[in-house]
Parts: sequence; C-alpha cells; structure tokens
Amino acid sequence: MAAVLLVAGCNYGFQGGGGFPSHLRTLYIESFENHTAQFELEQQLFTRLLDRVPRALGVRPAGREVADVVLRGRILRYDDVAQSYRLGEAGQAAQVLEHQVQIAVAVELIDPKANLVLWESQSLTGRGVYRPDSQPDLKARTEAIEHLVQQILDGAQSQW
Repeated sequence: MAAVLLVAGCNYGFQGGGGFPSHLRTLYIESFENHTAQFELEQQLFTRLLDRVPRALGVRPAGREVADVVLRGRILRYDDVAQSYRLGEAGQAAQVLEHQVQIAVAVELIDPKANLVLWESQSLTGRGVYRPDSQPDLKARTEAIEHLVQQILDGAQSQW
C-alpha cells in the first residue's frame, strides 16, 4: 500500500494560475508611443515591461512576426505635482514636502493571428512619491513605472 501511495505521489503536480492560456506561448512588446515631453520615459517603461511581463505571464519574448500576443500602448501623460506642503512663516512661501509623479498609459494585448483584443485599458495611472529636499524625482518615476507594470500584469491575468 505504501508503495502505491509513493508511486502515485510521484505523479502529483499542480499548475499555477495567472498565466496565459497554453496556446499563447510568445509575446512581442512594442515600444509605447510617447505623448509626453519626457523622452526617456518610453525606454524606461519598455525595459521594465520586457523584464517582468514575459516571466509573469509564462511566455517567451518573440519577434512581432511570430508572436502569439502583442503588447502595445501609448504614454498619455506625465505629471510631477506638489502633493503636501508646510505653511511658511508670515511673509514666507510654503515649503513643498512631497511631490507625486503620475504616469498615465493606454494599453492593449492583442492576438495578431485572430485579430482579437484580449485585454485593454484606456487609462492606467502609475504613481510614485518623492521628497524634493532629499530624493530625486527618478525615485518616484521608478515607483510609478513599477505600479503601471503591475496594473498591466493584473489586467492581463484577470482574463484567465
């Protein structure tokens, strides 16, 4: 009896959820169209998408011509706004304590062979915060990009 349980246990396995259906094995990530004045944003976002998305969805990067899925999008907006202040003494300006960076994108996942939109969002916004007296805005931009990538992953995985 123990031998039967041992042999049966060797065949046990499980498949984690969250990936794409098994017929979608490869992914091409297009550089996003950038509609902002932050020219380096396109490359920063592309790099993080390429680093995280294929692994998280269980697919391999591929060329556009052979990919089962294409991820494309547009960077719509980049804002760096003061978020919190400290009132100044009489006659002095207020001191900005924190800034918030917001990056808005529109994104689509497309099955090019079936000419089918698998998932899309017209407005995802990533946010990051920094203290201008002690941190560069790059910290908040990096946080905002990470937030966007996670939203894209969550949206793509929500379909399966």
